[in-house]
Amino acid sequence: MVNEDLLRTLFVKKSLKNVVGGFQLEMKNSISDATIIDSIKFEIKGDTIEGKEKYKDFEVIINDEVIKNKKINEQNPAQFSVKTLAILRFPRDQPLPVGKYKLRFTQLLTEQYGDIPFSMKERIRE
Repeated sequence: MVNEDLLRTLFVKKSLKNVVGGFQLEMKNSISDATIIDSIKFEIKGDTIEGKEKYKDFEVIINDEVIKNKKINEQNPAQFSVKTLAILRFPRDQPLPVGKYKLRFTQLLTEQYGDIPFSMKERIRE
């Protein structure tokens, strides 16, 4: 089991922001090479969202390569090497309102470490 506090260091602080057609966040691998072997499951909740929004259909951009999250599997893994930046872009009809959010990776299955779910808190700024 990988320490959740260590996993939170993957998240690039202040990277949660609205973009055209949704929102995005960034992760930078400063821990160890990892191979993601299944679709990532992600959820977000906050004061301005009723319940939780769950995402499985989004894009992962690593080394300028756009990978559809739903297509990540053992035959088509995503390599997340040390010092690599990954941008995750989530579709959403409306921008996230300014405020605090809890972000949770409910599934992040890697070849090397198994499933390493973790959560963190972040905010959308003006």
